[in-house]
Amino acid sequence: MDVDTAHDSLRRARFEGRLLTRFTSDEPGLDGPWGYAVQDADRRARLAAGEEQTGWKLGLTSAPKQRTMNVHEPIVGFLTDVMHGVDPSTLTQPRVEPELAFRLARDLDRPVDAHGAAAYVAEVCLALEVLDSRWEGYRFGLADVVADDTSAAGYLLGPWHPWTPDLSSTTCQWEVAGRAAEELSPTAILGDPLEALSHLSRHLSARAEMALAGSVVLAGAMADAVPLPTRVRLSHLTLGHIGLDANQDCAGTASGSNPRNGSAPVADGAP
Repeated sequence: MDVDTAHDSLRRARFEGRLLTRFTSDEPGLDGPWGYAVQDADRRARLAAGEEQTGWKLGLTSAPKQRTMNVHEPIVGFLTDVMHGVDPSTLTQPRVEPELAFRLARDLDRPVDAHGAAAYVAEVCLALEVLDSRWEGYRFGLADVVADDTSAAGYLLGPWHPWTPDLSSTTCQWEVAGRAAEELSPTAILGDPLEALSHLSRHLSARAEMALAGSVVLAGAMADAVPLPTRVRLSHLTLGHIGLDANQDCAGTASGSNPRNGSAPVADGAP
């Protein structure tokens, strides 16, 4: 399948709210580079239609997920302004993941290791990523999920806070309606969430691209995605909390100090 045909199929399915059978079912030879070519076509089309790129996201940031997909590194997608605060009720098979997000202090324009990545971080916050795969039942191969912008559909951001090196040694509380609360660790993201920035820097540099200062970077999930609609809440001692009640509202709630441009609407109550 050529790139333009794949992009058109995904674009039409997204606008019509349809699900597709993965491309690799019929063409198992499709690979990651092909998937990124389709994703690039999607990004160009969205930007030409007036969307603004707001950042980047990483997926497959846990070893078990990488083994499942038979890959040895994360995958990368893009974020736009239309995705910020998306209404899950408009999506086809939405899921939500608990994440951390970075805001870049300066252009990420060269490969850096995790230690060097810290110098590029302006702020950090709790985040919720909303997924909506085009593939039936989230059954896809590597080429499929990359082509589908790594299932990116939306994101919510909590209040921004200064980055501190000891963040990885702390824990978050993840609450899902009807379940016992889980304790999550930022180290679930590649052992250190700064490794996500390091991988992004190498990925973009290899493609002669950069992440601009002010960009949001969703570092990856700290737990498996949860199907929506439901009520979720992610909290941290210093980063505050962020929640989503997909049964009642689409904007989400967040609480904590230092809310700034790009954060989710701030409210005192939890979802």
